[in-house]
Amino acid sequence: IAKCIPSSIRKYVAIVSYEQRQSYKDDFNAEYGEYQNLLAQTESIAKKFRNFNEELKCVTQGSTEYQVKKDKTVK
Repeated sequence: IAKCIPSSIRKYVAIVSYEQRQSYKDDFNAEYGEYQNLLAQTESIAKKFRNFNEELKCVTQGSTEYQVKKDKTVK
């Protein structure tokens, strides 16, 4: 079962003291800004793919315009 749990979670055990709680809180706060940044980047990229997908739906599959939009999506 331990193999299924990410190592980032396995390093934390049940909180038994204020110091341990503070340490976990400090770790969270230190990483949270990076998490928010990565989440924003991921959402932005996902939005671009959704937009490209919608554009592809508006053109005939197999047409030159379709291929150009598809190539743009891949790039």
